[in-house]
Amino acid sequence: MNFSRFTRLFDPAGVKKYVTQVSLILFSLLLATRAERCRESGKEREKLIEYLSAIRLDLEDEIRIDGMNLQDCEHDIACLLSFMKKSAHRDSLLDAYASFAEVYQRGVFRAFPPTTFDIMAQSGDANLLKDLKLRNSLASSFAFRQNVIKKDLEDYDRETVVCAEKLGRFFDLSLMFSGKKEKFMLDEAGFLRDPHNEVLLLLRSASVRGFHLETAIEDVKATAKQLDEYMKKI
Repeated sequence: MNFSRFTRLFDPAGVKKYVTQVSLILFSLLLATRAERCRESGKEREKLIEYLSAIRLDLEDEIRIDGMNLQDCEHDIACLLSFMKKSAHRDSLLDAYASFAEVYQRGVFRAFPPTTFDIMAQSGDANLLKDLKLRNSLASSFAFRQNVIKKDLEDYDRETVVCAEKLGRFFDLSLMFSGKKEKFMLDEAGFLRDPHNEVLLLLRSASVRGFHLETAIEDVKATAKQLDEYMKKI
């Protein structure tokens, strides 16, 4: 009885109008929320595409630079092998000297600036890339670049200097850049007796460096292909 009296206090038409207004408000809020999410999703997608396009260029640069370094490394290996072959004979000492001089003059150099993926990870935007397999591949490729390729280069540069210092007992290293060939030998007899282990160590370092560069190139190419396939889907 009390409930019936209570319900009679409300105008049915007014209640219907009230419910309709509340429903419209809730529906509007739902549409606004979904629209905002769509806008944010669109912004994130555009941002991700920009990141991935820049990363694709980074991968191309890495393949190109690793290829150039690999060519230099292969030339060094050829020169060091030539040195070992010609250093055992008195009549080819000048050629041996020239072979090492080429390695020393060529040197090693490349820069390792932060990559787009590094910047993406540091800013917390790596989460925009939902494909965990691709994200791991990118992280692995760029980590190999920083932890292995860079270290190889630094080690090889240091070992080249050590090798030159030890050969300096026998060669006049100042003539390497002067173009003069006469009187380059300081201790011919000592040079012929020496096993030149420092050159063998440098040769091994060059071979390991070359292997790592070949591995890096193949890995980066595979990652670039994986990235291309992913970008076709987004």
